[in-house]
Amino acid sequence: MKSKMKIKTKVVGSIVCLSMILSMSSCAGDGFDEETFSGGVTNAQLDSPKASEVVFAKLPGTSNVKISWPVVMGAGGYKFSLYNMDNPETPVAVVKDSIIDGSSVVCTYADDTNYKAEIVTLGNEKFNNVASTTPAEPTWTTLIPATVIPPGDLTAWFANNPVTTGKDVEVAYELQAGGEYTISGNLDFGVNNVQLRGNKVNHAKVKFEAADGKILTSGGGLALKFINFDCALATSGIFLGFGDPVEGVLETFEAWGIVTPIVTNPIMIQSCKIMNVKNKFININSKSYALHNHIIRDCILEAYQNTDFINFNNGMAFVKDMEISNSTFYSHDQNGSRFIRHAGANAQNVPGWSTGSMKFLNNTFYNMSYSGQSFNGNGWNKDFNSVVSKNNVFVDSFNGQFNQRIRAQGTKVAMTFGDNCYWYNGGIPANETTGRNEGDKTTSAYNVDPGFADPANGDFTPSAPEIRAHAGGDPRWLN
Repeated sequence: MKSKMKIKTKVVGSIVCLSMILSMSSCAGDGFDEETFSGGVTNAQLDSPKASEVVFAKLPGTSNVKISWPVVMGAGGYKFSLYNMDNPETPVAVVKDSIIDGSSVVCTYADDTNYKAEIVTLGNEKFNNVASTTPAEPTWTTLIPATVIPPGDLTAWFANNPVTTGKDVEVAYELQAGGEYTISGNLDFGVNNVQLRGNKVNHAKVKFEAADGKILTSGGGLALKFINFDCALATSGIFLGFGDPVEGVLETFEAWGIVTPIVTNPIMIQSCKIMNVKNKFININSKSYALHNHIIRDCILEAYQNTDFINFNNGMAFVKDMEISNSTFYSHDQNGSRFIRHAGANAQNVPGWSTGSMKFLNNTFYNMSYSGQSFNGNGWNKDFNSVVSKNNVFVDSFNGQFNQRIRAQGTKVAMTFGDNCYWYNGGIPANETTGRNEGDKTTSAYNVDPGFADPANGDFTPSAPEIRAHAGGDPRWLN
């Protein structure tokens, strides 16, 4: 038997499309020949598949989606394109005019993204069939369905529309593109798993109005995305805090006589601009929670730092796996407080957990914890914990001792370095590299004044060519 199966791969930028081809055999007695494969369609003007019949199916365990459609009999193949439609006025082609010998294709996808495919049926000269003139244009989104909240006060809206779905189902609420909102008091999501998001292209604007206002979670899970926050009036409040544990909802562990709830759903802040933070940015609020995943990604954080910035220092509170990536943290005030602080527990105190990690990837830090510590936590100095620090720019931050403190002043905590820039108080902070055993000993470490364009006004575009050569810091300043 001679198979006619064909597999074609097309790479466009960082997107890989793999055509998934229906195998047609030509051996005798298989029920197919060229005429029946054509479906008897000859001398015809072909149509594109119906958009309503195109199926998008995520492939489990991958970041791929399989896009499939019904076979158009008599076709000579299909021309396939895929567009990012986050901004409908300027679609971005992620796959363009890929020729597919089959009725499905596999592409990688990104989270929180709107897509449109274009599928054109190609003609078949052998059967004298002509290509379709109008493409099928099915749409697909990786955003989870959301309830849209009209502009206004979020504290009042959620008081009138309380979240009751619990921790096991993520429920999303979307703010209108460019909409203006307030938080007049505490915005308490309880033990529910909530996503509060704006529009990726045109962020909503949210202003804290109360001096002690805060966003609260009791460990059900929380994602804040695509929102610009103004904390100027929250002079004694915090941006994100933890509320009272709800008994019987979260699993717990006990260490040193302290019972601590375990937060298994991520606590994430993504693609937000958070301005005028005048107190703690994140605070455990004298509670004791153990977080599995805490992520700050693609954010700008402006602070007037006067206290520990990310504070989990109470009871047995700590974060198992923390990621800070593609973000900018800067303070207008120079302060001796800590950047991150944990209490005394560690991953191996929690049943089923074995390791802890921190990742600092492609960040710009300026004036953060100027004469203070990057990290302090009694339970961190363990050989099952690790840190990855790559492509960061550290300027006038952490007393010139980021690595020393993030490794708990020793080498027990494993650390992976790469392409980090260290600059402190107008010179080279030796303790970040050669001055201590915990330092960055890689040949890619470098020391240079980045020459930020206007840090006082939040512009961290570097002028030093070394920063660009090492792809250093928050990527937004390199574009």
